Amino acid sequence: PKSSYPPILDINTIDGDVTVDGAGGPITFKPFEVNHGSIKALGFRINDVAYLPDVAQIPNNVWPELENLECWIVDALRRNPHPTHSHLAQTLEWIERVQCKTAVLTNMHNDLDYETVKAETPNHIQPAYDGMTLTFKTA
Repeated sequence: PKSSYPPILDINTIDGDVTVDGAGGPITFKPFEVNHGSIKALGFRINDVAYLPDVAQIPNNVWPELENLECWIVDALRRNPHPTHSHLAQTLEWIERVQCKTAVLTNMHNDLDYETVKAETPNHIQPAYDGMTLTFKTA
């Protein structure tokens, strides 16, 4: 079907783990499928970090991939439910379920004020911001 977001890149199928070897050594990305509304999107686990920027629902088979996380970078688009993205209350429930040490809320729409969300959430949860950097051990 035609999309209102036409592709601007070539398709590269990700089928299983992907290892990137760079100056800091190899890093393995473990992909898993999540629901992004009526389509599938990929989330990734990299060592003890998970990245899910486009997710409306997490299938049952994915929850084990989210165990024992140091950090979870996860979608929280708005306060109200949205057909293709998680909303703040749902994301906070997910974070509580996973019990990650830290969580970073990403993909926040401009109606989610950074300072307000920061004040409303526990200390181990923080909203992402432009220019934010995170540092992780790779081995």
